[in-house]
Amino acid sequence: MSMDLECIYCNTKFSVKIHANFSVICPCCKRGIYRECEYGFGPVTPCQIYLGEKVVGVVESDNTNYYLRMYGNKVPLNNTYLDAILESETIVCRQLNILRHHDHKDIQILTKKGSLCFYGDWPGRPYDNYHKIIHASFDGEILEIFFKRGERLLVYNPENITSTEQELKIEKSQKLKWIYDSYIITTYTAECETLFKETKYGIEHLTIKEPFLAVYMG
Repeated sequence: MSMDLECIYCNTKFSVKIHANFSVICPCCKRGIYRECEYGFGPVTPCQIYLGEKVVGVVESDNTNYYLRMYGNKVPLNNTYLDAILESETIVCRQLNILRHHDHKDIQILTKKGSLCFYGDWPGRPYDNYHKIIHASFDGEILEIFFKRGERLLVYNPENITSTEQELKIEKSQKLKWIYDSYIITTYTAECETLFKETKYGIEHLTIKEPFLAVYMG
Protein backbone atom coordinates (compact mmCIF):
# COMPACT_ATOMS: atom_id res chain seq x y z
CA MET A 1 0.00 0.00 0.00
CA SER A 2 1.26 3.49 -0.86
CA MET A 3 0.71 6.93 0.63
CA ASP A 4 0.55 10.18 -1.34
CA LEU A 5 2.55 13.00 0.28
CA GLU A 6 2.92 16.71 -0.36
CA CYS A 7 5.80 18.63 1.19
CA ILE A 8 4.43 21.41 3.41
CA TYR A 9 7.56 23.47 2.75
CA CYS A 10 7.86 23.39 -1.07
CA ASN A 11 4.64 21.60 -2.19
CA THR A 12 6.48 18.76 -3.98
CA LYS A 13 4.17 15.74 -4.44
CA PHE A 14 5.18 12.06 -4.48
CA SER A 15 4.20 8.63 -3.11
CA VAL A 16 5.90 6.23 -0.69
CA LYS A 17 5.22 2.63 0.32
CA ILE A 18 3.80 2.38 3.84
CA HIS A 19 5.76 0.51 6.54
CA ALA A 20 5.23 0.15 10.29
CA ASN A 21 8.11 2.60 10.79
CA PHE A 22 9.33 5.01 8.14
CA SER A 23 10.74 8.51 7.73
CA VAL A 24 10.52 10.71 4.64
CA ILE A 25 12.88 13.42 3.37
CA CYS A 26 11.58 15.67 0.59
CA PRO A 27 13.59 15.06 -2.62
CA CYS A 28 13.32 18.72 -3.58
CA CYS A 29 13.94 20.91 -0.50
CA LYS A 30 15.68 18.13 1.51
CA ARG A 31 13.65 18.69 4.67
CA GLY A 32 12.17 15.95 6.83
CA ILE A 33 8.43 16.04 6.15
CA TYR A 34 6.90 12.86 7.55
CA ARG A 35 7.57 10.25 10.21
CA GLU A 36 5.45 7.20 11.06
CA CYS A 37 6.45 5.12 14.07
CA GLU A 38 4.97 2.44 16.34
CA TYR A 39 6.74 3.93 19.37
CA GLY A 40 4.69 3.00 22.43
CA PHE A 41 2.93 0.17 20.61
CA GLY A 42 5.81 -1.86 19.17
CA PRO A 43 9.45 -1.72 18.08
CA VAL A 44 10.66 1.38 16.21
CA THR A 45 12.94 -0.71 13.99
CA PRO A 46 13.36 -1.59 11.23
CA CYS A 47 12.65 1.95 10.01
CA GLN A 48 12.85 2.80 6.31
CA ILE A 49 14.43 6.17 5.43
CA TYR A 50 13.00 7.60 2.22
CA LEU A 51 14.41 10.29 -0.03
CA GLY A 52 11.31 10.97 -2.05
CA GLU A 53 10.05 7.63 -3.38
CA LYS A 54 13.36 5.79 -2.90
CA VAL A 55 14.49 3.97 0.26
CA VAL A 56 18.08 5.13 0.90
CA GLY A 57 18.66 3.63 4.36
CA VAL A 58 17.20 1.40 7.07
CA VAL A 59 17.52 1.87 10.83
CA GLU A 60 17.98 -1.48 12.58
CA SER A 61 18.67 -2.57 16.15
CA ASP A 62 20.33 -5.47 17.92
CA ASN A 63 19.38 -5.59 21.60
CA THR A 64 20.37 -2.09 22.83
CA ASN A 65 22.52 -1.19 19.81
CA TYR A 66 21.11 0.84 16.94
CA TYR A 67 22.69 1.31 13.54
CA LEU A 68 21.95 2.59 10.05
CA ARG A 69 22.32 0.19 7.13
CA MET A 70 22.99 2.16 3.95
CA TYR A 71 24.38 0.88 0.63
CA GLY A 72 25.89 -2.19 2.32
CA ASN A 73 27.52 -0.21 5.14
CA LYS A 74 26.55 -0.53 8.80
CA VAL A 75 26.86 2.80 10.63
CA PRO A 76 26.64 2.66 14.48
CA LEU A 77 24.29 5.23 16.01
CA ASN A 78 24.84 7.15 19.23
CA ASN A 79 21.15 7.36 20.07
CA THR A 80 18.28 4.91 20.56
CA TYR A 81 14.53 4.77 19.82
CA LEU A 82 13.12 7.92 18.13
CA ASP A 83 16.37 9.84 18.55
CA ALA A 84 18.14 7.15 16.52
CA ILE A 85 15.77 7.78 13.62
CA LEU A 86 16.43 11.53 13.77
CA GLU A 87 20.18 10.88 13.89
CA SER A 88 19.87 8.57 10.87
CA GLU A 89 18.10 11.26 8.82
CA THR A 90 21.06 13.59 9.36
CA ILE A 91 23.57 10.86 8.45
CA VAL A 92 21.64 10.01 5.27
CA CYS A 93 21.65 13.65 4.18
CA ARG A 94 25.38 13.93 4.91
CA GLN A 95 26.23 10.71 3.06
CA LEU A 96 24.22 11.78 0.01
CA ASN A 97 25.65 15.30 0.16
CA ILE A 98 22.19 16.85 0.38
CA LEU A 99 22.62 18.85 3.57
CA ARG A 100 21.10 22.28 3.32
CA HIS A 101 23.35 25.33 3.08
CA HIS A 102 22.47 26.39 6.63
CA ASP A 103 22.40 24.25 9.73
CA HIS A 104 19.05 23.89 11.48
CA LYS A 105 19.34 25.88 14.68
CA ASP A 106 17.14 27.06 17.50
CA ILE A 107 16.47 30.77 17.85
CA GLN A 108 15.14 32.67 20.82
CA ILE A 109 11.62 34.01 20.53
CA LEU A 110 10.85 35.90 23.73
CA THR A 111 7.14 36.21 22.94
CA LYS A 112 5.34 33.24 24.47
CA LYS A 113 1.64 33.84 23.86
CA GLY A 114 -0.84 36.14 22.19
CA SER A 115 -3.10 36.68 19.18
CA LEU A 116 -1.76 36.32 15.63
CA CYS A 117 -2.22 38.62 12.66
CA PHE A 118 -0.78 38.18 9.13
CA TYR A 119 -0.45 41.34 7.02
CA GLY A 120 -3.39 42.79 8.92
CA ASP A 121 -5.55 39.69 8.38
CA TRP A 122 -6.70 38.09 11.64
CA PRO A 123 -7.63 34.39 11.83
CA GLY A 124 -11.13 34.99 13.15
CA ARG A 125 -12.05 38.26 14.87
CA PRO A 126 -9.21 40.57 16.02
CA TYR A 127 -7.62 39.34 19.26
CA ASP A 128 -10.08 36.43 19.54
CA ASN A 129 -7.51 33.84 18.51
CA TYR A 130 -4.99 32.91 21.21
CA HIS A 131 -1.84 30.84 20.76
CA LYS A 132 1.12 29.76 22.90
CA ILE A 133 4.60 29.28 21.38
CA ILE A 134 6.52 26.21 22.54
CA HIS A 135 9.48 26.18 20.13
CA ALA A 136 11.00 27.99 17.15
CA SER A 137 13.82 27.14 14.75
CA PHE A 138 15.44 28.68 11.66
CA ASP A 139 17.34 26.94 8.87
CA GLY A 140 18.54 30.09 7.12
CA GLU A 141 15.50 30.23 4.85
CA ILE A 142 12.39 29.26 6.81
CA LEU A 143 11.55 30.33 10.34
CA GLU A 144 9.30 27.66 11.81
CA ILE A 145 7.26 28.38 14.93
CA PHE A 146 5.49 25.56 16.78
CA PHE A 147 2.46 26.17 19.01
CA LYS A 148 1.01 24.28 21.96
CA ARG A 149 -2.10 22.95 20.19
CA GLY A 150 -0.12 21.63 17.23
CA GLU A 151 -0.33 24.67 14.95
CA ARG A 152 2.72 25.72 12.94
CA LEU A 153 3.74 28.95 11.27
CA LEU A 154 6.26 28.92 8.40
CA VAL A 155 7.86 32.28 7.61
CA TYR A 156 9.87 32.23 4.38
CA ASN A 157 12.95 34.51 4.30
CA PRO A 158 11.88 36.69 7.25
CA GLU A 159 13.29 40.20 7.63
CA ASN A 160 13.56 42.46 10.69
CA ILE A 161 12.36 40.21 13.51
CA THR A 162 11.55 41.94 16.80
CA SER A 163 10.54 39.82 19.78
CA THR A 164 9.76 41.00 23.31
CA GLU A 165 7.76 39.35 26.08
CA GLN A 166 4.72 41.35 24.94
CA GLU A 167 4.98 41.33 21.13
CA LEU A 168 6.42 39.50 18.13
CA LYS A 169 6.88 41.52 14.94
CA ILE A 170 8.25 40.30 11.59
CA GLU A 171 8.33 43.17 9.13
CA LYS A 172 8.68 41.29 5.84
CA SER A 173 8.47 37.76 4.45
CA GLN A 174 8.51 36.19 1.01
CA LYS A 175 5.59 33.96 2.01
CA LEU A 176 3.72 32.72 5.09
CA LYS A 177 2.07 29.38 5.76
CA TRP A 178 -0.28 29.08 8.72
CA ILE A 179 -0.87 25.37 9.39
CA TYR A 180 -3.83 24.97 11.71
CA ASP A 181 -3.73 21.20 11.42
CA SER A 182 -2.76 18.64 8.78
CA TYR A 183 -5.76 19.54 6.66
CA ILE A 184 -6.14 23.30 7.10
CA ILE A 185 -3.34 25.37 5.56
CA THR A 186 -3.55 29.08 4.74
CA THR A 187 -0.83 30.62 2.55
CA TYR A 188 -0.19 34.37 2.46
CA THR A 189 1.83 36.15 -0.25
CA ALA A 190 2.12 39.94 -0.39
CA GLU A 191 2.79 41.94 -3.55
CA CYS A 192 2.74 45.76 -3.35
CA GLU A 193 -0.52 46.57 -1.56
CA THR A 194 -2.28 43.29 -2.40
CA LEU A 195 -2.38 40.26 -0.13
CA PHE A 196 -3.01 36.89 -1.77
CA LYS A 197 -4.64 34.53 0.72
CA GLU A 198 -4.84 30.92 -0.47
CA THR A 199 -6.94 28.25 1.23
CA LYS A 200 -8.54 24.99 0.05
CA TYR A 201 -11.45 27.13 -1.19
CA GLY A 202 -9.29 29.20 -3.57
CA ILE A 203 -7.38 32.50 -3.61
CA GLU A 204 -8.64 35.77 -2.14
CA HIS A 205 -7.19 39.15 -3.08
CA LEU A 206 -7.11 41.36 0.03
CA THR A 207 -5.85 44.86 0.73
CA ILE A 208 -2.99 44.89 3.23
CA LYS A 209 -4.18 46.57 6.42
CA GLU A 210 -2.50 47.96 9.51
CA PRO A 211 -0.34 46.77 11.12
CA PHE A 212 1.80 46.63 7.96
CA LEU A 213 3.72 43.59 9.18
CA ALA A 214 4.07 40.09 7.80
CA VAL A 215 3.52 38.69 11.29
CA TYR A 216 2.22 40.37 14.43
CA MET A 217 1.59 38.59 17.71
CA GLY A 218 0.58 40.39 20.85
